[in-house]
Formats: sequence, structure tokens, C-alpha cells
Amino acid sequence: MRPRSTNGATRRMFLRGTGGALLAIPFLDSLAPRGAQAGGTPGLPRRFAAFSTGHGGIRGANMFPAAETLTGGQAYAGHQIRRGPLSLAVDGGVASLSPVLSASSSVFTASLAAKLNVMRGLDAGFYVAHTRGIHLGNLAGHDEALAPVSERRPTIDQVLAYSTKFYPAVPSVRSIQIGPNYSISVGRENPFDPASPLQDLPTSQRSIDLFNQIYTPPDPSVMPREPVVDRVLADYQRVRQSARISAQDRTRLDAHIARLVDFQAKLSAVQSCGTVEPPSAEAQDILFQPGFGTDPSAQAQYWQLFNDVVAIAFSCDTCRIATFASDALTDYSGPDYHQDVAHRAGVDAPIEPVGDPLAQVFAQDLVRQGHQRFFESVYLDFVAKLDAIDDGAGGTLLDSCLVAWTQESGIYTHDAVDWGVVLAGGAAGSVTTGNFCDYRNTSVMGNQFGEAHPGPWPMYPDDNTPEYSWFGLMLPQYYGTILQAMGLDPEDYEETSYGGYGPMHVDDGYAAHSEAVLAAAHEMLPFLGA
Repeated sequence: MRPRSTNGATRRMFLRGTGGALLAIPFLDSLAPRGAQAGGTPGLPRRFAAFSTGHGGIRGANMFPAAETLTGGQAYAGHQIRRGPLSLAVDGGVASLSPVLSASSSVFTASLAAKLNVMRGLDAGFYVAHTRGIHLGNLAGHDEALAPVSERRPTIDQVLAYSTKFYPAVPSVRSIQIGPNYSISVGRENPFDPASPLQDLPTSQRSIDLFNQIYTPPDPSVMPREPVVDRVLADYQRVRQSARISAQDRTRLDAHIARLVDFQAKLSAVQSCGTVEPPSAEAQDILFQPGFGTDPSAQAQYWQLFNDVVAIAFSCDTCRIATFASDALTDYSGPDYHQDVAHRAGVDAPIEPVGDPLAQVFAQDLVRQGHQRFFESVYLDFVAKLDAIDDGAGGTLLDSCLVAWTQESGIYTHDAVDWGVVLAGGAAGSVTTGNFCDYRNTSVMGNQFGEAHPGPWPMYPDDNTPEYSWFGLMLPQYYGTILQAMGLDPEDYEETSYGGYGPMHVDDGYAAHSEAVLAAAHEMLPFLGA
């Protein structure tokens, strides 16, 4: 317990619960010390998870909600940006925000959709081709021909992992990296030396080994605790009888205790992570099964096993950071998905001559289907698991998290223009949710030839249905938004006068971003700040 304040009540009273849930007297505004800070729920730990998929190239109409949902907007950084509320459509048991952002309506509910944000119109500012670094702020990646090695940076998950604002005390595990082939997380060999060389962080390959790393069963020689509700009741009675508590907060407090009693019954009065079960199977065994690469259900099972372990780590507060380096869940059995599908992602009908081996490869359909499977079976699976865990503070574990999903490219493969983000969770009240945000400047556009144009221009005119790509806001602003939402201040990570995370590298021959757009990177992205 924290030291008590002068009125005999802590601002937040935490107790550990089974399954890692945090049980606490909720934060009551009428008892908050005068001058208490806004920008998130004080004392509630925040957590960050990042899912990535390679390639991308998902057409805007497949990836994003309909433009008609953008009912509001404002002038920002020299151009007009737009937003609208996320609206879930349900048809035949399928709930959808877009063709990709679709799942069974039994899981993808309106209440869960209300905890998402969907964003488009974020740009790297230069041609990135293939890079793992785009997901978490190491924009220079591994290709020195695209950006100088001096612009490589630790990824933002590692900035958080060694921040005393994010981890006030040293955790059991600072961060978890998962990926069968590579990592999207980059850190320093010596995290406490900013001059130390950068390195890709190793990934966990086995789900059971990871479980054993993040979870230690309780010592059987230790006497079990009394029921958590019994320990909370004394605090509950003292706070409820306080002369300062408002009638509204007293009602909230009574409701919270009622939820705790119910939660206690579900946990069979055992308040320890000792009831946590290990993964039901070993993920690596599934990975090595014949045909894994063309079996979306096996691919989903692989990632769901890791989802279970990370949910345990988050709920037990063993670790608050996780990254997942994946790909779309595909059943493509051709010789090379990279060349046959990703490089032809703009093709939504055959354009090859009859008899060509790729004549019947509808590449955009395969891209859409593979990413929809990933959204439903991997990303939303994890998000829903977090949302099913009571945080003991009147919400769910998801409410204290940010869970991002990003692709390597924007709406065209290789191009980090009109890049999209799906973000779940409210970061303990520091982020508003339920928004579709479009940050594009629809008066300035570039194409694949590195030319800037004052109006719409198809990226690949030979595609069946060319799609226009407008420039928007900068990716360093997105990285900074994540860091701010997790409790850091701009001065904790900014290096240049432009702001944002990392250097603002802009190729003027490729991009067309104004000084106002670059300077806006100090701020959280519009529409997201609480």
C-alpha cells in the first residue's frame, strides 16, 4: 500500500488479484488532492503492444472505414484534416468497419469497436522500400542507401522499456519481443549508454519458455492471502464515510465493491496468479508443422498462444511491453508471395496475358483476405482478451493499454505514404477512442516517380483501378504520440527543433510536407488527446 494521505485515504489503493487483475478502490474525483494532474488515470500502469505485418499495400477502400463517416474536421498544420466516429455495421454475423477490419459479431462488438482508433494519412517523408523500422520509429532501418546510419534509433518500445516514467521500478521483464523470423524491436547493446551500438533484439521462439519467463508460481510454503474483498473493505468503509466524498462518488464506490464481490466469486477466493495455466500447446511445434505457410488456421493458432502469454504478463504486471513481428495470414501456395502478390498488390483483376502463371492471381484480393484474417484471428483476439480482464478500477485491462497494428507500407507496397494505424485502448485515460482520423492533405500529392503534384495522381497508372495517394502528417509525430500517451514528455525523447521521435528526414524530391507539418510533430496527433 502507498503512504496514506492526510485524510486517511490513498489516491489509489492497489491489491494484487488472481489472473493478474489489479483490484483497487477506483479513483474518486472528489477525493483527489487539489491540483491533481490530468492526462490519464493517476497510478494506473499503462501498457503498450505493437503488432506488425510485412508488405501492406492494402487499398484504402479495403483498409479504412468509408469516407462518408468523416463528418467533422479542423484546420491543422496548414491543411484540413477530418474525423468521424467509428460505426460498426453488422450483416450476417459479421461486424465490419471496413473489409479488412471485420470479424465475427460475437467478438467484434460495438463496445469493443468504441475502444479502437483507425488512422490514415501518416508518412515517412522519404522512400523506404522494405523496412522493419517503420513500425516503431527506427525509420532508417537497415538500408543505409535510403537514410544515413546516423538516423537509426532505438525503437519506441525500448525508449519506454528504460524510462523511469513508464517503469517507476525495475520490472521482472522490461519487454517481450515475439517473431519467428525477425524482430521489429531495436535497442542498444548497453541500454544505459546512448553511444552504445544498436542491435535487433532477440525474439521469443517458444510460447512455453516465454510463459516460464514471465510467470513464477507462488511458493506453496507461503500462507494464502485472505480474500481480497475482505482486505479492500476497510479502505472502502473509511473512504465511503469520508466527509469529502460526493454522493456521485459514493455511488461509484458501492458499484465498484459489488463488482469486486462478483469478481472474487469467479476467482474462487484465490487471489494469486497461481491459478494461471500455461499455454495449451507449444507455438513452435505448430510453426514446424508441414504446410504451416499455407494454413491460416495454424498461423492463427501460433499467434494466439503467444497472445495468451502476453495477456498473462500484462495482467500480472510482470511486463508492460510486447512486440509481435508477423505477416498476414495467407493461404497463397505460389512460389513467392513477395513477388507474386505483394509487388502486384494494386492488381484487383488479372492483367497478365492468358497462359501466364500469374494470370489468375487476384493480388489485392489475397492481400485483403490475408490481412482480414490477421485482424480477426490475431490482433482482435489479443484486444478482446485484454478487454475481458477486469482491472479492478471500473474498467478492463484494455483501457490502460495501447495496442497498435501497422503494416510495412501504406496503400501501395514499398511506399510509406498514406500509412495506416489501428490502435486499441485508452492508455489509462490519456487517449480518446472511437475515432476514424484522416490526416491527409488532399491538395498535395506525390507519385511513385518521386514527383510532387498539386492534385490527385495515381501511384501506379497501369493498375486496374488506380488509387490516389495524398501526403499527410509525419510518422515521427505518431511515434511521439505513443510515447506521450504512455506518460513521457516531449523533452524526454525529442532531438530536433521539429519534434516528434527521431530525426525528421524528408526527401524533398519525393515528399511534399510543409514546415507547418514538420513543426506539428511536437504534439499528440489531432483528435486523440484526452
